[in-house]
Amino acid sequence: MEEQRISFADVKTNSVYNRTNLVTIKNMADPFADPLPDWQISKRMQEQFDALIESIVLARAAGRPVIWSMGAHVIKNGLSRYIIEMVRAGILTHVSGNGATSIHDFELAFLGETSEDVARSIEDGSFGMWEETGRYMNEAIQQGASLGLGYGESLYRYLARQPEQFPYFDDCLFAQCQVLGVPYTCHISIGTDIIHQHPIVDFEALGRTSGIDFHNMCESVAGLEHGGIFLNFGSAISGPEIFLKALSICRNAGLDMVDITAANFDILPVYADIQPTEEESEYYYRPRRNFMDRLGQIGGAGYLFNGLHQMTIPHLFHSIMKRKQELGISFPPIMRNRAAKLMPERLKLHNIQHRVNRLRIEDLPALDSNSYEACQTVPDEVEFHDFIGRWTEARAKKSGVLVSLGGNVIGSGVNRYLIDLLENGWITHLAVNGACAFQDFELAAFGGTEEADDGELAAGRFGMWREPGEYLHEALRLGYAQGLGYGRSLIAYVQLHPERFPYLEASLLGACMRLDIPYTVHITIGTDAVQQHPTANFSIQGKASGLDFQSYTYAVSQLEDGVFANFGSTVTGPEVFLKALSISRNLGYPLEKITTANFDIVKLGDYHRKVGYEDWDYYYRPRKNIIHRPTSLGGKGFHFEGLHQAMIPAIWSKLAAK
Repeated sequence: MEEQRISFADVKTNSVYNRTNLVTIKNMADPFADPLPDWQISKRMQEQFDALIESIVLARAAGRPVIWSMGAHVIKNGLSRYIIEMVRAGILTHVSGNGATSIHDFELAFLGETSEDVARSIEDGSFGMWEETGRYMNEAIQQGASLGLGYGESLYRYLARQPEQFPYFDDCLFAQCQVLGVPYTCHISIGTDIIHQHPIVDFEALGRTSGIDFHNMCESVAGLEHGGIFLNFGSAISGPEIFLKALSICRNAGLDMVDITAANFDILPVYADIQPTEEESEYYYRPRRNFMDRLGQIGGAGYLFNGLHQMTIPHLFHSIMKRKQELGISFPPIMRNRAAKLMPERLKLHNIQHRVNRLRIEDLPALDSNSYEACQTVPDEVEFHDFIGRWTEARAKKSGVLVSLGGNVIGSGVNRYLIDLLENGWITHLAVNGACAFQDFELAAFGGTEEADDGELAAGRFGMWREPGEYLHEALRLGYAQGLGYGRSLIAYVQLHPERFPYLEASLLGACMRLDIPYTVHITIGTDAVQQHPTANFSIQGKASGLDFQSYTYAVSQLEDGVFANFGSTVTGPEVFLKALSISRNLGYPLEKITTANFDIVKLGDYHRKVGYEDWDYYYRPRKNIIHRPTSLGGKGFHFEGLHQAMIPAIWSKLAAK
């Protein structure tokens, strides 16, 4: 089947100057005038915070790096000036953010305002369709890509060459970082940002520039070779995952990477002193796993701090400045140009047959309606019955069912259940994130996936496996030459080299290939193990995933009276869906009655209750982007709590009985 894609050329944009915004430059925090907020924490956490402050001050005094990673709410909460002052004071040596972070920062620089009213604009297809924001940023990225610049540097160059368009340049974080000689890098997910909806978007340029920024981040992490600090604010996935991948590359290149301290600041109440089991959501919280468990394998230390950014960031800034003054010390500049330490020829790839896998082909359970006591695991049988009824009705009407999968689904051992649902027509489009696609690809080729990482990071082997990367990147290169998307590139490669995939029948990729069902892949630049491979080409990855985003958008455009179900993808899944929904409505597709459901181990309780900025679940993307916003015109949204190995068999047992 030829890939059906929606072109964004006819997307109707509006002037951002006519938009009502929720955040303005006028209410940005002032580090030197605003009173210090009351951040109430336990005695134990205060002791840990004091220890972190001491580590930061001593690290900088010794000329070691302090790297800052953040999500978009740091900017939306008006805290840019605090970070600028930390850069100016020599505290921070590298600043990074995701795509949304750069968008809010960019809008504040030229407009003095940012953050639209999503709930209202998603209904009429105007959400994210802002001419100036999309055009300026895409122009900046495309111009920078042609010059071999990274994403952050591309944005800075655009502002610096047209200062008259950016009256708030002095309050622009990414600009001020680079004025002060500190790298600013941007790490994007393809299809999740509003500028990816604009008619002039170039996904190849997005992949190229963000890929360069990933390499720049790796160079800065290499500076932690003899110690230093990594601070993460509100980036629950990309921040800790990019840090882990960079750390693994550095260990593989032979760098010591000792005496590193990582600290996470988030509103989510996850505590370091409690060791969760694999049945609890806290176990899968990336900052805990990467900053504590995995960093601990090489002798590093990790902290988890709980609180609003409006409280934690002012306390961090003032505590560092106070301690620096008490000690009467200065912070020397950082020596850079460490790229030679990470040259591809210094990396050592290992043969896949030597890897220990947590999931093996022989461990995949056979179909069993009583497996995992499936029917008994559903917390609300009435709601679940309603959802299954809507799924059944959708297929009876021949309406679409789009299923989105996160990175832990394959490792849960549920492939045979999903394959049976595909074979019996219950799923019409399968969308997976980069980690899920890679694990599925590995399963098809090698009969095992999800490496057991005990000791692998310390040994420099974590994610550094030869054959999976060689196969996948060759597939993408060949597909790129044919104009194929990411998923179709993998399928074409399997068809070209069937002998390399002896376990294809157990993979979702194989089922979609056999049944001619769309299989799209939605990646984040720098978060997947396969992107550590020296043959990784981020331009090609960006282009391929961008084509898949257009195919995915076509599937969403056909979802009237259909179903969207998301399993464990807490950022990419809900964000890509919301952007595709906005594009589809903007282009005039009738999308008023969609049934949406989110399946996750996260416990939301009453997910219809009103929440505010001080509630952690306000920031849980599936709650807004899957359950509520898409169904405001009709349809119904659900949230079901449970492990994938329980919930997916439960769905299968109900649908198989129809």
